Amino acid sequence: MISIVIPCFNEESILEDFINELHENISKINENFEVIFVDNKSTDNTIKKIKESSKVFKKVKLICLTNYFGKESAILSGLDNSNGDACIIMDPDLEDPPSLIKDMIIEWKKNFDVVYAVRSSIETTFIKKIMRSIFYFLYQTLVDKNFTIPENTGDYRLLNKKIIEQLKNMRERTRFLRGLVSFIGARQKSIKFDRPFRKKGKSKSSIIFLIKYGFDALLSSTAGPASLITKFGIFSLSIIFVFLIFILINKFFFNPYEGFSFTIILILFLFSLNTIMIGIIGEYITRIYNEVKQRPNYIIEEIIDHQNNV
Repeated sequence: MISIVIPCFNEESILEDFINELHENISKINENFEVIFVDNKSTDNTIKKIKESSKVFKKVKLICLTNYFGKESAILSGLDNSNGDACIIMDPDLEDPPSLIKDMIIEWKKNFDVVYAVRSSIETTFIKKIMRSIFYFLYQTLVDKNFTIPENTGDYRLLNKKIIEQLKNMRERTRFLRGLVSFIGARQKSIKFDRPFRKKGKSKSSIIFLIKYGFDALLSSTAGPASLITKFGIFSLSIIFVFLIFILINKFFFNPYEGFSFTIILILFLFSLNTIMIGIIGEYITRIYNEVKQRPNYIIEEIIDHQNNV
């Protein structure tokens, strides 16, 4: 059996189309499927839509969380409650095309532990393209080369039982699925596809959300930003030393500059640098604080498990 985990949050406008397309594709595959919807405390009619439309699946499960715990925690709850020999993680916005599932299963049966989708083309806004490029540059620069993630990938992937068990054992609160899967390693295979623009509904990935998610992804995967503090300190000290020599030479051999412009600029530079350094340390401390509280990654309100005669 293959499980399909679908994290949902306010997806009522697209769910019916997604369920119909998913059912159309998996019904052509000679496998038993378990479809798991995880509702992240939606405020619209997402749960109602799932209950009405998901009857087309032979085995379907609905996990309702008590609060919004984030997409990563929703995925973890789905993995914890999955029973398949492999698990496919996908979003319900149809930007992860269900037609790719068949190809993923074919590659999985070739003894690959992870089969992930790579976007060969992406229809999105210019700002998000810039932000994505910056994120991948920082991630690939700061993270250990053995644990970097492929560019232009999302959470859409197939994981075998071995990888799922390892992910279940990783209970950190600040989670980044792609980073965790990369850390595990094993045999991985990519499949390219053209990612379409979201057809219905509003994307949850606002600019602020993407910045926060990028910080979580980067800081949960590496201590690289903290190590940059020492490098920045050495760099700024070197700059100050060069300026000091320049000022002394200018003072004793030439006409010194009048006014305090240079001094003010230098003070502002050092103040900004110190603020950034303290901010980076603060981000790590915040995440350490969240880890040591040892609160659960998610809390389940109810699980509705149905086996339909279809």
